[in-house]
Amino acid sequence: MKMIRTQLHEQLHNLSKVDLHIHSNYSDGAPTIEAILDYVQHKTNLDVIAITDHDTIEGALYARELMKKKKYRFELIVGEEVSSNEGHILGLFLHKQIQPDIPAHEVLKQIHEQGGISIAAHPFYESRMNSGKITWAHGVGTITLLQEKNHFDAIETVNATPVYDEENLRAKYINRLLLFLAETGSSDAHILQGIGKGYTLFEGKTTHAVREAILNHETQAMNDKWDILGLFRYGYFFLPTGLRTVLNTMLHGRRDKQVELVNFPSKRKLRKKVVDEPIE
Repeated sequence: MKMIRTQLHEQLHNLSKVDLHIHSNYSDGAPTIEAILDYVQHKTNLDVIAITDHDTIEGALYARELMKKKKYRFELIVGEEVSSNEGHILGLFLHKQIQPDIPAHEVLKQIHEQGGISIAAHPFYESRMNSGKITWAHGVGTITLLQEKNHFDAIETVNATPVYDEENLRAKYINRLLLFLAETGSSDAHILQGIGKGYTLFEGKTTHAVREAILNHETQAMNDKWDILGLFRYGYFFLPTGLRTVLNTMLHGRRDKQVELVNFPSKRKLRKKVVDEPIE
């Protein structure tokens, strides 16, 4: 048993880390691009990152230009979190922006036309709060996942946002039961301290290796724990958005809940199924 644990530790030690879901002040994140690059360089052990602002790739393109001028030890993927009609979809390895507010099927088509990778972001997080024009996490849900399972390359089964624990378990459960997509972990960071809290393990060191690992289903979604100070900073950052959302909900009512096709087990049973007894 000790030998098995040692071999597993060595295997994990030889794998690299990528955070595929980071936001900057080009959308609703707090940090500048310069701050993100410096933080990743000096405060993390990430080998690759993806800048995936909401409905824009301008920040990611700027990051790419900065990385040409200064030598960093990690590599960058240009990405976007696209607000499709059905929910948020990560597009990686993009060259041009994909416009929001179009069907998920069209978003997936445009991602692949660019030679990109498509990931269902936090697919089971659904806020019934009415956020108005404020960007808010919105997963595509079960129906879209099943309808488009042949067009998604991966599903985000670890999103390090502190309140997404049950939603992550649901993503793992539905993927291992019905979808069989590559699984990714990401931070969905909106503050510097969130970067790397969720990450994906892969073999290799480069962006090309990340692409191949996802397409070949050779990834593992992982997460690190938040500390108290990080949670405080996270809550402080989102407090104004939360208050505006509560007020808008009081004025305009709650959003309709999506129809669920799967009767998910309780959180305790769900955890046992996807952690203690992984579905084959």
